Amino acid sequence: MKNLDVFLPVLVGFNPVSMARNDRIEGWNSTFRQVAEQMQNLHDSQRAFVLNPAVGPEGLCGSSRMKGGSATKILLETLFLVAHKASSKVEVTEKCLLEILRTYERAHKVTYSQSKKIAALVKQSATSLQKKGHLYLLGWGTLGLVGIMDAVECAPSYNADWRDVRGFINGGYHTLENQEGALTSLGPQFTISHEDFVKSVLPSVSETDTIVFLFTMDDEVTEVEKLVELVKEKTSNIHAICHATAGQYLPNSTKKMIPNPIVITWPILFLEYEGAFIQKFQRELSSKWILDTVTSGAHVLKGKVYRNFIVDFAICNSKHFQRAVSVLQRLSGHPETRCTETLLQSIYGEQTEQMRNTEMSQHIRAAMSRDKVLPAAIVSLLRNCPVAEARTRLESSESIRAAIESSLNVPGRKRVAESTESAGRSR
Repeated sequence: MKNLDVFLPVLVGFNPVSMARNDRIEGWNSTFRQVAEQMQNLHDSQRAFVLNPAVGPEGLCGSSRMKGGSATKILLETLFLVAHKASSKVEVTEKCLLEILRTYERAHKVTYSQSKKIAALVKQSATSLQKKGHLYLLGWGTLGLVGIMDAVECAPSYNADWRDVRGFINGGYHTLENQEGALTSLGPQFTISHEDFVKSVLPSVSETDTIVFLFTMDDEVTEVEKLVELVKEKTSNIHAICHATAGQYLPNSTKKMIPNPIVITWPILFLEYEGAFIQKFQRELSSKWILDTVTSGAHVLKGKVYRNFIVDFAICNSKHFQRAVSVLQRLSGHPETRCTETLLQSIYGEQTEQMRNTEMSQHIRAAMSRDKVLPAAIVSLLRNCPVAEARTRLESSESIRAAIESSLNVPGRKRVAESTESAGRSR
């Protein structure tokens, strides 16, 4: 904002500016709220813009990828399309904007007309994760990228192991046009091509694993069939998300290999040149919605969520640290100071005196190296027991949610979680 003659700052978010975080940021002289307020002041003169439409609550409290990620995609694609129109000397009208936004509205309707099949895929994926199996997403083109992004998001959102959900794309880094080239030398986490999957992952695939293919009828369906044939030798849990345009049909040979595919048929668009872009955007968003539902639902059924609160997520920034403290307050009813202290004990061990005045960045680095930081703190507070004992109870429980429910049902314990949760909703 110091160079407004060169840059046009745009802040995209989905909460009022008054709700922006006002915490001190290490190495910076402003809080995020101060920056947001400054941009809001510049908004009226159109020297900066704050785009923060209200799009409803999150599907899971704390999982912004399901709401914010989708809304951001819709917002940016709409803006870029109309900007491209404007650069071509085409008048941009309100009607034009509404037409584009309504294509996303139709995408929502078309996607969720497949709810029963999506629910079946959620159940199958959850079964795999519950049995310590894996979910593999094999995609073509930008749908492969959507699969990779969804898989990567599971690690911080549900503190999942990077092997639990993995995405692969045809052509690997070449398809992504990665400027740094292939990154496979950095480790197995960076192997993303179908060839990598066949070579390094497929040999260990078993019936506990679930494989999902993502493609369109414009892709080489014969290549899809070849990969399905290889996977069938390892597991029968094979699913597909296939996008077609009116008049396109999945070959019978593919139907025999994948008995219950989710086939989404889109109408032909006649919106001049942007029709092809919009159809691509619709397919990507539809796939994102389905995968968000599948991976989130699978982790819910695995026990990573309690009463709409994610109770096991990676504490990888200050926002997550404060969210963890908030969850502890909601579930235990204890004050913020007690919850923060217990969270630090879960990170560092029982001796936390010397760590209390440490910078937040140090807490984050330490938390990233420990497993089940938040779950251990929750059980410790609910049972009024040491963190070490809480970790032992978590290890012997069938799931994190089960350990929390068991702790809430300890004889003589006050049921504060419900009243605290209700109070939180009313604030």
